[in-house]
Amino acid sequence: MAAAIHSQTVEATVTVRVSQAAAGDLEAGARAQLERVDGVAVEDLSIAGLQPGLNDTTVEAVTTLSVRSADRPGERVAERVADRLADGFGVEPKEVERVEPPG
Repeated sequence: MAAAIHSQTVEATVTVRVSQAAAGDLEAGARAQLERVDGVAVEDLSIAGLQPGLNDTTVEAVTTLSVRSADRPGERVAERVADRLADGFGVEPKEVERVEPPG
């Protein structure tokens, strides 16, 4: 039996390195960097802090993410998403919490 694929919603505080050569503003650069992580879509992003660097700017952001996942009963969604984000280039999760669906 194949696992059903659906989306989980999480809120995450992350730091993202945004290249100075990135197109658009810092928010667009952070959004693009996060969406390079497999299965991650950014629903909302707010910049909470900046640290300029020589080649990039480190952006601290609070974000709501939609993450594709297979149904796995008992799996810790927030930990799995944090691991997935940590594997993304230039992305460091600080805090990840699952958002319960309404209802």
